[in-house]
Amino acid sequence: MVLYSGPNCGPCKRLKPMLDKVLDEYGDDVHFVEIDIEKDSEIAQAAGISGTPCVQVFKNKERIEVMNGVKMKSVYREVIDKAAGKVPAR
Repeated sequence: MVLYSGPNCGPCKRLKPMLDKVLDEYGDDVHFVEIDIEKDSEIAQAAGISGTPCVQVFKNKERIEVMNGVKMKSVYREVIDKAAGKVPAR
């Protein structure tokens, strides 16, 4: 899972702690990377990022989901479950 964010992005600051809580439920089953689009603009441009926050989910190096903006926790869980084929630990 990749989160593209920017230092002046208000929604990004709300999303990161929420994603952290969701990802904690999955332990080491989900690899998470955060990319600052200002520091790593080349990466963001290559990924086609036009706004933040943007979350991309990959499985076997293939992008399977793109979510722009802030979603409810349940949406992130559903996408992770679909990609991992697992139910989150409770």
